[in-house]
Amino acid sequence: MGAEAERDVLARAVIGVPPPGHDLPRTGRTTLGAVPPGWTLDVVAKSHGWCGLAPSAYDEDRRRFHRTLALPDAGPLTVTVDETGGVSWGRVPGTDVDRAEVRRQLRRMLCVDDDVTEMHAAFARAPWLRWDPVRGGGRLLRSPTVWEDLARMLATTNCSWSLTKAMTTKLVDSLGEMGPAGERAFPTPAAVRAAGVDHLRGVIRAGYRAESFVALAATTHDVESWLGSPLSDADLSAQIQSLRGFGPYAAEGMLGILGRPRGFAIDSWVRVKLPALLGKRSMTDDQIRKRYRSFGRWAGWALWTELTSDWFDPL
Repeated sequence: MGAEAERDVLARAVIGVPPPGHDLPRTGRTTLGAVPPGWTLDVVAKSHGWCGLAPSAYDEDRRRFHRTLALPDAGPLTVTVDETGGVSWGRVPGTDVDRAEVRRQLRRMLCVDDDVTEMHAAFARAPWLRWDPVRGGGRLLRSPTVWEDLARMLATTNCSWSLTKAMTTKLVDSLGEMGPAGERAFPTPAAVRAAGVDHLRGVIRAGYRAESFVALAATTHDVESWLGSPLSDADLSAQIQSLRGFGPYAAEGMLGILGRPRGFAIDSWVRVKLPALLGKRSMTDDQIRKRYRSFGRWAGWALWTELTSDWFDPL
């Protein structure tokens, strides 16, 4: 994710730019429904930098997550989730179909139904990781669709976090369907395909990724089936890496977003931050992997949990 993205998460204010419509008088309301013990909005929303990428924002001071969703009847609509699990929005009351779809999309995004008991059991062996199960950690904020998560992941490859944010913002602003309050949903694959490589290069400033965005939008893979897929971790990783522009690093990150054991995804930020947390001058990649080897398939998650342990207030 990188040091720059971490600074965004640790801003202790509003992460990202709240989408249009977030401040309208509340017209419609629903709830997330039942949540598992230990689940908290703050821990999931701040689990990684996705909370600050358009069309999302997280108000840490008020513990409110804002997101523009594409709904069947209302179209693009900005909804707000608070720390109690209450969901509200302005502009229109919303139909029963819209309310059901708001709840479905948000439960998916906020990993409400993910089973993390196996991971938490593995963490129980390590005193320095026991804080995570108490907070209900082990869940990475995801998007309403796998397509969007893949597009966002593609926007993180070989570039700064500032460029990632700029690309996702331009994708939404130039290709996302717009609602009456000026809110825009994340663009569909069809919109990206129709825009073509020239738009991705000239307007989105995607550079060499332009062809990969268009190829992703046109893929024959049923990527939406990857969330909850019976495929093994290795087979799913291979399918992700078969996509243009997706190497091992992007695949490791996507596995975690899909609710799988995430890979190590060791980058320059990890190589600097982990030794600093542990009071060491430096660590090799092999030394980093060795520290978490005993966690088996949850080793990558153990690394991520330790790296982000200072993102949250002390218990």
